Amino acid sequence: MRNWYVVSSHPNKEKFAAKNLQDQGLEVFLPTRRKAVRQRRGFRTIIAPLFPGYIFVSFEMDVGTIRSINGTRGAKHLISNGTMPSSLPTGFVESLISGLDEQGNVSQRPNLAPGNVVEIASGPFANQLGELLDMDDRGRVSVLMKMLSTQIPVKTTISNLLPA
Repeated sequence: MRNWYVVSSHPNKEKFAAKNLQDQGLEVFLPTRRKAVRQRRGFRTIIAPLFPGYIFVSFEMDVGTIRSINGTRGAKHLISNGTMPSSLPTGFVESLISGLDEQGNVSQRPNLAPGNVVEIASGPFANQLGELLDMDDRGRVSVLMKMLSTQIPVKTTISNLLPA
C-alpha cells in the first residue's frame, strides 16, 4: 500500500489542479459523484467532486515534490501537520476506488435500514432530509419528509438516497 495525501485546491478548480498534478507525473485521484442542481426550469444532474476543494495524491516524499505540489496552478497546498504532509489512513483511497460505478463516480448505493435519516440526492426534494420508512427488493423506498408542519411520505429509489 502506498501513502495518499490531500491537496487543498482553489474553489471550483479541483479538475484543473488534478490535471496539472498529473502532468507532473503524480498519481492523482479526484473522487466524483452525481449531484442534482436546481435550475430555472427544474433539475439537472452534474458530476461534482465528492470532497469539494480537495484532491488525493500519492507520491514519494521529498522536499522538491512537496514544493512542486504546493506551487501547482489550481492547488493551494498540501494538508500538513506542521511541516510534513499528513497521510490519509491506509486503505481509505483504495476503498473509494473500489466503490466506483461504471461511469467512474463513487457509488451512491448506501447500506440503509428503515428508521435511518437520509438525504434525497436528486429530483424536486433534492438535498432534503427525511426518515427512511421502508424499501422493497426492487430498490424502491418510501421516505417520510417533514414539510410545513406535516409529514409526507415520498416514493423514490434507493440509488437516489444518501446517508445523512
